[in-house]
Amino acid sequence: MYRTVQLALVAALVTSAAQAADMPVKSAAPVPYTQGPWFEVFGGLSVAPHSIYGYAGGVFALNHNLNQDGWLLRISGGGGHYDYYRAVGLEQGVDFEAGNVSIGYQTFLGTTRLSGYIGADVEHHDNSDPLAKIRGTKWGVKGQGEIYAPIGNVGYAYLLGTMSSVWNNYFVMGKLGYNITNTISIGPEAIALGNDRFDAARVGPFVSITILPNVDLILSGGYSWDTRSNNLNDNSGGYGSLHLRALF
Repeated sequence: MYRTVQLALVAALVTSAAQAADMPVKSAAPVPYTQGPWFEVFGGLSVAPHSIYGYAGGVFALNHNLNQDGWLLRISGGGGHYDYYRAVGLEQGVDFEAGNVSIGYQTFLGTTRLSGYIGADVEHHDNSDPLAKIRGTKWGVKGQGEIYAPIGNVGYAYLLGTMSSVWNNYFVMGKLGYNITNTISIGPEAIALGNDRFDAARVGPFVSITILPNVDLILSGGYSWDTRSNNLNDNSGGYGSLHLRALF
């Protein structure tokens, strides 16, 4: 069946390309960044063979400083469309929505930022196919972890992983960025995502551009492999995504 290749991106995708470096022991300094914004808003769009997904959300520092150790509140939601073949010549289209509210905590080891979240997750798939593995509404628990580590002034490494009990959705993304200038970085990304009805692997380049102070635009694209394809459905092909984030 033609499967969506885009659920767990809710998350975002996707979500936060931002602050920290290697992993030395934390020094006696009060924080690696003395001042900072207290919330981030983000949004984006991802397109892959036979699927499209848009999302938006925010991360709020409960101590009013995203650049210090502390508790976080994360809210995100999105929706999209995918299609697949139920049989030869019989195509099924599905609209879906997803949402998540999580509490989290972040800490700094030197300038490397580590963060983790856990919270409530929900998805709704408007699918009339009685044999579909994913249809209707389901609630569950979702966890997320992030590591952001600048590599001196040269670049940074970023790793994001999520897992949800809602149809076993998962999303793992790694990036390695090289700073061309203070406002532009480029590099490769690798992604694995899926749920009870599909699995996909993606590889491609990305570019991150600071278009305004505290506003970043991240564009990426490449090839997506449908690792659970069959004679009826194969969602392999090109993918592209746009992610926008702003700090306040």
